Amino acid sequence: MKRIFQLRVLGAEYGDCLWIEYGDSTSPHRILVDAGTPGTFNRLKPLLDSVRGDEPSHELFLITHVDEDHIGGSLKVLADPEAASQFKHVWFNGRRHLLAAAAEEDFGPVQGEKLTRSILNRQLPWNKHFGNGPVARSADGQPLTVELPGDAVATILTPSLAQLSKLLPVWDKAIKAAGLDPDEAAVPEPVVDGEEAFGTDVEALASIRSKEDTAPANGSSVAMLLEYNGKRILLCADAHPGDLLAGIHALTGGTPLKVDVFKLPHHGSKANVTDALLAAVDAEVIVFSTNGQRFEHPDREAVARTIRRYKGRGKLIFNYESSFTRIWQDPGLQRAWQYTAEYGIGEDGFTVSLA
Repeated sequence: MKRIFQLRVLGAEYGDCLWIEYGDSTSPHRILVDAGTPGTFNRLKPLLDSVRGDEPSHELFLITHVDEDHIGGSLKVLADPEAASQFKHVWFNGRRHLLAAAAEEDFGPVQGEKLTRSILNRQLPWNKHFGNGPVARSADGQPLTVELPGDAVATILTPSLAQLSKLLPVWDKAIKAAGLDPDEAAVPEPVVDGEEAFGTDVEALASIRSKEDTAPANGSSVAMLLEYNGKRILLCADAHPGDLLAGIHALTGGTPLKVDVFKLPHHGSKANVTDALLAAVDAEVIVFSTNGQRFEHPDREAVARTIRRYKGRGKLIFNYESSFTRIWQDPGLQRAWQYTAEYGIGEDGFTVSLA
């Protein structure tokens, strides 16, 4: 039997759509993590169709949080009867799971409520591995580990229950501000961070101080360490750096977490990719997932911090070649900082194989 373990970072515009396969190459187990923006579904559906059979094709569909660039395509997946039938389990923190983290009144943001109804209507097993409760660290802050079919292990590093509960007032406010029925309302546009143009002095860029992300929706992100056949992939969604660091330290006892692939949080935002977080992870391959549209990620400060941290051994993967990522192709920069940069092709993205 030829074993595979690979991460395909699909073209998902400015969002995430991660297709994971592991196990026997002839009949692998599969996991889908998020489905990007609504437009991503047009590219994802043919892939789902290509592996559809009599039994569900995927062990798990993880929707990490309710931001549109992660949940928008997920709504379309679960609205499609054929696509929705391809998942054995769904992990997603809905309003009921926020209530489990902190007692509040009912209501929630529109897309989260729509996804909730889709899961219930399809009668999909929902957070079953967690006793139908939140996908989060335990009450004492310890990461939770789930054994998946085919000898893979998933460890939940974020969110903490405290971070998850912070989304409640935002969830309530969004629907009340809309003043509409949840079936008809649209999710409010996220606030765009201000950006500035800098040069390519890696040390100067890496040393610029940035405010850390405090957006409650990002703080509710499910970050997961996936292990198979002695290899590790760290998937960080849009997790806050401090909460992610707490989860990593709780797992490792404070020593760096050794991984083969590190998918950076929040598409390489300078507010999420901190020196402290990078120092806590020893990685071989570092992945950025975004085309830079709308939020202009990855931030140059974040890429520069990453290059400085992994000088001499860094392999940077960008699923898009764009005006925001092309600069890191520069041969002079690569020689000086001893890293390599590779890029996806169009909307096909990039596949990292850990055979």
